[in-house]
Amino acid sequence: MQARVLVGVTGPPGCGKTTTVEMAASILRSMGKSVGGIISREVRAAGRRVGFDIIDVETQESVPLARESGEPGPRIGRYRVYVENLDGFASDIIEKALNVGAIVLVDEVGPMELMSQRFRNILRKVLKDARYAILTLHFHSRDPLLLEARGAVTKLIILRRGEAQAVARAIVAALTGGG
Repeated sequence: MQARVLVGVTGPPGCGKTTTVEMAASILRSMGKSVGGIISREVRAAGRRVGFDIIDVETQESVPLARESGEPGPRIGRYRVYVENLDGFASDIIEKALNVGAIVLVDEVGPMELMSQRFRNILRKVLKDARYAILTLHFHSRDPLLLEARGAVTKLIILRRGEAQAVARAIVAALTGGG
């Protein structure tokens, strides 16, 4: 692998960012590379989205990121955001991946995730210290840290629907010196 490579993937909602980075992580693992971090996946019930989960890419363990809920707590739109799971579970996993020198996967850097100060701090550490990382970046947010992340990546890919396989291969190539 070459010196410091941070790949950012962005695009409109529903274009396949999570699918793309999951494919890239799978290819990297099949090449014997260590990949650690988190993905955020939609939770659906009766055909409609009711929330999101945070998933450890190594163990597949998951906790809620957000749910449609009337319970008190920080909100984005109709979702109650579980900041405590970002502060603990998500941040711990990202920090562990960074500390062991794995390719750090952070899906996603967006308004929900950025509600956690600890997540923000860990993201800054990834931007500063990670040798290799894959970040999915919210397409519309203008949060200063998200803008900083866009500027810090060494390769920014704007994904369009239907490009997941080709972009996954481009991510792998960027991280392994093949492009």
